[in-house]
Amino acid sequence: MCSSQITVSPKKTNKRIYLETLGCSKNRVDSEIMLNSLKKQGFEITMTPEIAEIIVINTCAFLTEASEESINRILDLSDFKSRGNCQKLVATGCLTQRYKDSLLKEIPELDGLLGSNGFEKIPELISSMFEGKNNPQIYINKKPFYRHLEKQNRVQTTSNHFTYLKIAEGCSNMCTFCNIPSLRGNFSSRRISSITNEIIYLLKKGVKEFNLISQDTSSYGIDFNNNTKLSTLLKNITRIEGDFWIRLFYCYPNTLESEVLEIISNDKRFCSYLDIPLQHINNDVLKAMNRKIDRNKIEKKINEIKNIIPNSSWRTTFIVGFPTETEESFQELLEFVSEGHFQHVGVFTYSHEDNIRSAKWGDPIPNSLKRERRKKIMEAQQKISHQRNKTYIGKILKVLVNGFSNETDFLMDSRSEFQGPDVDGLIYINEGKVNPGTFHNVKITEAHPYDLIGRIV
Repeated sequence: MCSSQITVSPKKTNKRIYLETLGCSKNRVDSEIMLNSLKKQGFEITMTPEIAEIIVINTCAFLTEASEESINRILDLSDFKSRGNCQKLVATGCLTQRYKDSLLKEIPELDGLLGSNGFEKIPELISSMFEGKNNPQIYINKKPFYRHLEKQNRVQTTSNHFTYLKIAEGCSNMCTFCNIPSLRGNFSSRRISSITNEIIYLLKKGVKEFNLISQDTSSYGIDFNNNTKLSTLLKNITRIEGDFWIRLFYCYPNTLESEVLEIISNDKRFCSYLDIPLQHINNDVLKAMNRKIDRNKIEKKINEIKNIIPNSSWRTTFIVGFPTETEESFQELLEFVSEGHFQHVGVFTYSHEDNIRSAKWGDPIPNSLKRERRKKIMEAQQKISHQRNKTYIGKILKVLVNGFSNETDFLMDSRSEFQGPDVDGLIYINEGKVNPGTFHNVKITEAHPYDLIGRIV
């Protein structure tokens, strides 16, 4: 929930707004844009839904499970119209883009809908709801297209020392299991000057880590049609002075170029960390997924990365239970994971959606078998992660300190360049106290399957 991190200076306002975010880090950025637009118009941002006159929930609808969570949360928050101060309830994001008509029918408490783009228009939408109009106000384009703001001012909802930077939106890859093109539109890159200017601005505010995110980071610039590429962006970032980390999330293996790897290798401010979702390794499943790559090319890319960035840490994700996945193709995936290529692995069970191309195959694999396959992959990876973590014992790692642990005030937690925020493990510090948001060296003393323990040196 983004609102838990918000601190906004009080000012003369008419209405108090509570905003809650569900889903991914890209949704978080959208919420930060909305909060900034609301703040500029004089609205007061509150972390307490009970006292808010307006409640906004930014939703996710990537999977059925996420859609159900979003709907349930809208219903929970709608209760504040009867037992709180809430006068208007607004839903934004992917759920509204996907289910506009049924949402209005099933949840009459909704007063406004905003789709998966145009988030800077949220003050306009809210104002229209208070103009005496009886019908819900709807700001949804049938085919979304994300317009990047040249000055993407945001209210930062992460800790002060790290942030997410959305460098592109939408996707044009058309993977058969994915509904992002219909929810978010075609691929749209943000301009380089806009990104670098924001990095410079946030560096002055004390941000130390920039996590570049999009639906397909390695395709950055392809829509400009002027030979701008991800490597072009990264070269521009290398010209920025300062001590900071840059981390890349969600690079497609078939479009990740050698030049990008070389830039990461040659500038130590780029984390030796790559998030490259593979989704599967069996050729037949990859083809059915429309991934535009096969096992041979994946293995060549793995070897290339090992050669250029020998100490790189990999995060990847896989889908089990895809309609065409046989027991044999699953075993191939399990054996591939067991080879130990990755430090971090996420596994999703296939979700049968009504707006994806793979729906034509139905959903023949029982959910119980999907869960069993997921468990086997995760168990195999846990052993690998534990062994990898043991190799860090006795070594000194540079970390970015988060602050005192949420679990106990007797430990501080931090992350190395090998650990992405929100998705990977932590390094707990049990000796030495330092300020949050600062870089320090930590000597690793203990290793666990996902986390490490060490002391400041």
